[in-house]
Amino acid sequence: MSHQRQWAESVGLAVDIRGYVGTVEDNLFQPLNESTKAAFETGSGSELQDTGSRPAKMKALHSSSALAVNFFDCWVGTEAAQLRKVLGLETGVLSIVFEEQCPTGLGGIPPNLDIALRLEDGHVVGIESKFSEWLPRHSKGYEPFKPKYFASESGLWAERGFPKAQVLAEQMRSKDIAFNHLNAAQLLKHALGLATRFGRDISLGYLYLDWPGPESELHSAEIDRFASLIDENMRFRVWTYNNLIKSLVSVSGVNERYTGYLVDRYIPTSHGR
Repeated sequence: MSHQRQWAESVGLAVDIRGYVGTVEDNLFQPLNESTKAAFETGSGSELQDTGSRPAKMKALHSSSALAVNFFDCWVGTEAAQLRKVLGLETGVLSIVFEEQCPTGLGGIPPNLDIALRLEDGHVVGIESKFSEWLPRHSKGYEPFKPKYFASESGLWAERGFPKAQVLAEQMRSKDIAFNHLNAAQLLKHALGLATRFGRDISLGYLYLDWPGPESELHSAEIDRFASLIDENMRFRVWTYNNLIKSLVSVSGVNERYTGYLVDRYIPTSHGR
């Protein structure tokens, strides 16, 4: 992520050898909203806390949580009409919540959605956000699911109205189908958690920063493949930060300092899905 280092140098930030800046605030467009800060403080990802082995995750230039916060946090507590427009949502955004926990009923650490959008009509859009995590291939021997996801005789996804997703999960478990760049198992777990917590009036969203190269083409093809194999009532939505940021730039009434920050930091080329 040389562009991130170049950006940091251009704004006078010191970066250590691992790509971490000095404070979380250095890595953000604006200080965290109180509700957003509370969500990360109670989350399970150590995003804001230093540990014995590394700084807080949100201090990393390559942090996907910092990317999500930089894009969404300034809309928390607002009408977010322009955000609704660029996302193509049918109704207004009632709330934006980070690190939304969606227990599946299986015990253990529940799936954490990066962003949950509650809409005025009661619909919930759960979004998984990615920065560069999709670029490397999954290692050989990668096990997408723990056995607990298949303890139910009728199938957890099928019980929640997703029979095609059930078939896909079983095919991934048996290695009949594999995804090398898209974390399809994580998306299926999120869908399971969304349906368990909010019922069937949900959408599963996938938002990522695209990057030119052969991995981008493979990733895009896997997204299309995944979409073709899951249930329509999962309402799978896909966006790239590239296109959303460019769209915001052209929408009237959006803070130009905000869009300028996003463009300078995250859009070094014109590439995008």
